[in-house]
Amino acid sequence: MKKHLSSLLFLIAAMLWGFAFSAQKAAEALSPFVIGTVRNFIGALFLLLVIPALDKFTKNGRRLLRENRRPDFTVSELIGGAVCGVILAIASVFQQLGISEGTDAGKAAFITALYVVMVPIISQLLKKTAPINVYISVAIAVVGFYFLCIKDDLTLELSDTLVLICALIFALHIIVIDIFSPRCDGVRMSCVQFAVAFVLNGVLMLVFDTPLDLRAIGSALPALLYLGICSSGIAYTLQIVGQRDANPAVASIILSLESVFGVIGGAIVFGEVLSLGEYVGCAVVFLAVILSQLDLKVGKKPKKDAKD
Repeated sequence: MKKHLSSLLFLIAAMLWGFAFSAQKAAEALSPFVIGTVRNFIGALFLLLVIPALDKFTKNGRRLLRENRRPDFTVSELIGGAVCGVILAIASVFQQLGISEGTDAGKAAFITALYVVMVPIISQLLKKTAPINVYISVAIAVVGFYFLCIKDDLTLELSDTLVLICALIFALHIIVIDIFSPRCDGVRMSCVQFAVAFVLNGVLMLVFDTPLDLRAIGSALPALLYLGICSSGIAYTLQIVGQRDANPAVASIILSLESVFGVIGGAIVFGEVLSLGEYVGCAVVFLAVILSQLDLKVGKKPKKDAKD
């Protein structure tokens, strides 16, 4: 049951991230540093408001006595959240640098999605293996991303290397969450993550984007609210909670569905027409996700989960 719940949380997170591409397009008049600063501030503030409400209830829904509530933040939540916040801020910088230096959006999406390959490799180095079908799923997913994102021949430029570094950093983000999430409250850790990312993005915004265009920020407020509450506050928190009971390689495959939902969101919100290659890419990535969820143990009866 825990495995299926984690997969569902990842799927919801991927969907929220995918539709965030449309929100980002709606806010394209703003610089990436402004968007990052505002969305991380909204995400942190949203979770700060959510935490007290969640603390009033136990797993059974019973209200907790004030004296029985746990401390606001543990050391693990502060450290894990801070590390994840730094990673998010750095990854966004490398991704934007790559795009600014000439990598088009489709190629950037494909290269960034290569974290699905990097996560299993890093996990292997950390002695955390996954079933063989997961590794097969990774290879299939990469093929799907190629059809989904690449319109012309794939040639790598210097700017693409910057985006590739971004993919590596996102892979490290998943690994760090895998390390800290079992001993952390996901909402608190996520709140710290956004607070740290807000500070770092805020510094970059003040350096590169002053004076601020407050009118443009106001015009993009609906999109920024979606990015801050749904894409950041909810989706990243679901990722942290879900990874508590999931293999990081499996998590990376399901989370990578954001590229598919991004294409679907563009078609729904902006009326963008999908090409045959994009349809094929979506189908192949979905196939990879389904394969990653199968139990392919040969010659063994699957153990019955008492909680199912």
